[in-house]
Amino acid sequence: MQNNKPVCTENILHITSGEMTANALRELLPQEEILPFNEAMCEGEVHIEIFKDEFYRLRAAAYGVELEDYLQKSPGSFMQNRLKDYPVLYLYFDYDMFCTVNIITLLAFLEQSGYSGRIKFHLLEADGSVAILDTWPVLLGIYEKCYCRVLLKRQRFITGNELFDKGIELYLEYKKRNNRIIRYIKAHSMEEQKHLVRDLVLKFADYGLTDIAAARFITACRDEKR
Repeated sequence: MQNNKPVCTENILHITSGEMTANALRELLPQEEILPFNEAMCEGEVHIEIFKDEFYRLRAAAYGVELEDYLQKSPGSFMQNRLKDYPVLYLYFDYDMFCTVNIITLLAFLEQSGYSGRIKFHLLEADGSVAILDTWPVLLGIYEKCYCRVLLKRQRFITGNELFDKGIELYLEYKKRNNRIIRYIKAHSMEEQKHLVRDLVLKFADYGLTDIAAARFITACRDEKR
């Protein structure tokens, strides 16, 4: 594990997987610009034009919130208006499916927006901290195609990055009508919901399954039986 914190000598935009990681990074780099990505792209439907009107509408619908509420937390406005101010991007995401799908969306947007700066990926421990496990440079060129193939068409795509490719396979399984999570819920239908939620979060940690997503799956399965 690399325990050293990032050294900042350029105008860098630090993009994290969410608020928890952003807050942890702010303690280390209080003077830096840190943007939480604040998306859950594995949920709901998507649009080919990222961070545009129809994309925003579909994301708000995916979360079941009003568009105005979604836009308050979305990174879209910042990405659209200020990305050009940063010649270097540092990305901080962990290794589960949830993060992989968000990363693909982010990189696809960078391609759509013609971003030409340098990008460095920081792989984090999956505990909300900024404990860096590995780092590598990211080269753009395949991610808009990957986004369209995987998120819009639900088809396989090989990026050549082992971490991303594993996340893609998990996502395609996750979006199936009778996925592994649903099958597990059906096989343990007599368990109390709070215990089942806990079991799902632990058993399917590689998906990055949250309490809310687990409860949603349980509710959907039980509604289907009525």
